[in-house]
Amino acid sequence: MAKKESKDRSEQRQPTMADVAEKVGVSRQLVGLVFRDAPGVGAETEAKIRAAAKELGYRPNLAAQSLRREGSKYIGVVFHASERSTNEIIPAIYKHASEQGFQVVISAISSDRTDQEAIDEVIGHRCDGLILIASTLSVTRLQKLARTIPLVSLGRRLSGVRAGVVSSHGEAGVFEAVEHLIGLGHKSISYVSAKDMLDNEYRLEGYRTAMDKAKLKKSVVNITGDFAEDGGARAADKILAFDTLPTAVVCNNDQSAFGLIHRFLQAGVRVPQDVSVIGYDDTVAQLPFLDLTTVRQDPDELAKSSVDDLAARIKGDKYLSETFLTSSKLLLRTSTCQPRAMPN
Repeated sequence: MAKKESKDRSEQRQPTMADVAEKVGVSRQLVGLVFRDAPGVGAETEAKIRAAAKELGYRPNLAAQSLRREGSKYIGVVFHASERSTNEIIPAIYKHASEQGFQVVISAISSDRTDQEAIDEVIGHRCDGLILIASTLSVTRLQKLARTIPLVSLGRRLSGVRAGVVSSHGEAGVFEAVEHLIGLGHKSISYVSAKDMLDNEYRLEGYRTAMDKAKLKKSVVNITGDFAEDGGARAADKILAFDTLPTAVVCNNDQSAFGLIHRFLQAGVRVPQDVSVIGYDDTVAQLPFLDLTTVRQDPDELAKSSVDDLAARIKGDKYLSETFLTSSKLLLRTSTCQPRAMPN
């Protein structure tokens, strides 16, 4: 009898942090943050973790909690899996993070994975700071997040958030693109504007300023929803319905320009002989079969500015918001030329 009683006791183990994590569907590290009263966990997630712990009878190890937490030397990077511009930015972040003595944890946002879920994952790895690439979280949520962990917003300009803000100088880049077309002799220039794209208003401002400077009539083609290839194709359909085609089009990004060009070709409109096209980002623009004139935002410069600012915040050298606008450069390829003869 004594032996059987001893065996029963041994099988009744205490619930662990891993048990709580499994029940809630989060990482063990995230559970640890909650029971260390560390910042960075969303209120809803914290409530679920504490409720699961109570149900399971989990009790944190107070002796382990008393150990002084040192910096993890990790930074988290949250990005949208569908954004092609991150293909060069993320490797550059790894490089500059290593130079600063940090390792990188990345987490992707997708159609079935929200911004908050991606953020919770990297925070669960005890990251010392976060770089959010083109975050779509509300300003209110970003303000709360920035109060709990050092933060940099890459690719989205923010106001009222104590964070580093890094973005390419879209106004200057598009202004240069339009001035190039005007220099070639174009006077009828349309701009594809994606209302749902972050920082779209700054690129649109560059177009408007250049057209106003030349005293030319503005033609803004607005698209909603998808601002990549599908949006570009829909913009092309709108332009094809014009009484007279413009001689040039500047697009909000390269993917949009790709969709627009493909739709033009289907309709028998040649690029650049009939319509010159310029993109922005220098992503798919580099593909040899596309060879698109575009405005390049330097991924290395974006990454370095982001990592340097975040490292300073982690060290406590920075606290207030600061904005960095990195360079943009027009790259001339074969999708632009002098305009076709316009009818009188």
